[in-house]
Amino acid sequence: MLRKKKEFKPDRTDSGTLSKLYITKKQRLALLKWFLFGLCLLILSLVQDVVMSRVSIFGSTTDLVCGGIFLICLLISVDDCAVFGLIASVVYYFAGFSPGVHCILLLTGLGVMINIFRHSYLRKGLFSIVLCAGLALMLYELAIFFLALFLQQTGFQRLGISLLRGVLTMAVLPFLYPIFVSISKIGGETWKE
Repeated sequence: MLRKKKEFKPDRTDSGTLSKLYITKKQRLALLKWFLFGLCLLILSLVQDVVMSRVSIFGSTTDLVCGGIFLICLLISVDDCAVFGLIASVVYYFAGFSPGVHCILLLTGLGVMINIFRHSYLRKGLFSIVLCAGLALMLYELAIFFLALFLQQTGFQRLGISLLRGVLTMAVLPFLYPIFVSISKIGGETWKE
């Protein structure tokens, strides 16, 4: 039998599997778009927690994060809306800003339903998107209020404060709309109306 001569083998010179990872320009733009959406929601949550928590108009303030989530849900496709709504509402809940775990189901469900309604019956524009986001926001505030009323965490006299929170947030939505529309156009339109 012939023995093989064992020699020292040098290390491989290629850089490994990360050098084979290739991200196309379209994928990079999509990652940038989702990063900017997340950054905007983070900024909205900071503004809500630091600034708007100190401002009280008739005992109520805005709910900027929920308004931002509904605006983003209306600007993207229904498939992306379901995934984004679920991830954003879970992050919103675990960040400690939400009124309870039920906000995950409400934000995701209302975002998808209002997105389907807007894509089915309305054209894409400032008025229709702000109107649909405002409607979803009011439904969300009413659902949160009646759930808290059912759980005996609040009284019926606070219904006006919940409605005022929705109205104050609806007043901010037209100012957030241009920011979110410009971010949603990164990477091209997914479909044309």
